[in-house]
Amino acid sequence: MTVLEFEDRVVAWARQQPGLEALVQIGSRVQPGAMVDEWSDWDYQVVLREPARYLNRDWPGQIAPCWNAHYERTARGVVKLSAVFAEGREVDFVLLTAWQIKLVCRAMRHPGWSAWFPAALRAGVHNLRLIARPGHRVIIGGAAWERRYAGLTVDWPQAGFTAGDFDRHVAAFWRHAVWVAKKILRGEVRAAWRWQHVELREQLFALLVEEARLAGRSPRPEARQAEHWLDDTRLQQTALGAGPDQRLLARALLAEIALFCEVSDHVADRRHFARPDRTAVEQWLRGELGRLAG
Repeated sequence: MTVLEFEDRVVAWARQQPGLEALVQIGSRVQPGAMVDEWSDWDYQVVLREPARYLNRDWPGQIAPCWNAHYERTARGVVKLSAVFAEGREVDFVLLTAWQIKLVCRAMRHPGWSAWFPAALRAGVHNLRLIARPGHRVIIGGAAWERRYAGLTVDWPQAGFTAGDFDRHVAAFWRHAVWVAKKILRGEVRAAWRWQHVELREQLFALLVEEARLAGRSPRPEARQAEHWLDDTRLQQTALGAGPDQRLLARALLAEIALFCEVSDHVADRRHFARPDRTAVEQWLRGELGRLAG
């Protein structure tokens, strides 16, 4: 089955669904200038009157042979079904409630009123702009939904990286660095290895994103396409390889601490943020890990 035949199957399935008001493609495949290759997945927003009818893993098999289907509620509060079809084709279907997305699209046209919007509505506008503004295509829904999504072109004030954001990421990094270090020193190397990737990198990349933005580049969240927006130095510094081995993990954590200090100082200087005093915790970590790292 070709790519076009597969896409046609998705659209044909959607056209047969009662209560489906719109099918909107998002993601790299419809973003101008995005890197698209054989490994790129498909992303669709499925706008439904009754999303609850689709809270099962059976319906993807109506599109094409489906190897696996997995539901999750994302950090942005939406329900997503990720399906892996034959030949390894991966599709994310974001299930949206029609009346809610209509309300968000209407609100999106009025940034001047945002101070009076409920927090949930402001979050909905932010999330839709974050996901769909870089590129979208209304496949099903016609002119009415094209007009709704045209609201994405309305400029909204950018939510900048605040001093509060900076303090939160810095505090989280040092808290988890201590936790990971203790796991390494205790010999719980697999827990340390996992948490170093799950939590520490999250805080580090939050600051790397801001650093890249300050340098005039266009970073993406969650380290997406970081190979294109990190400079050569940061690419080298973030190649922190380690396995479940005490000495290797200690060395990797020391390198990550050094990189985090460098990036956080750089961001603090550029944004005129106050630097939290990290001297005591940094010295303790370097001393304990240094003895193990050799």
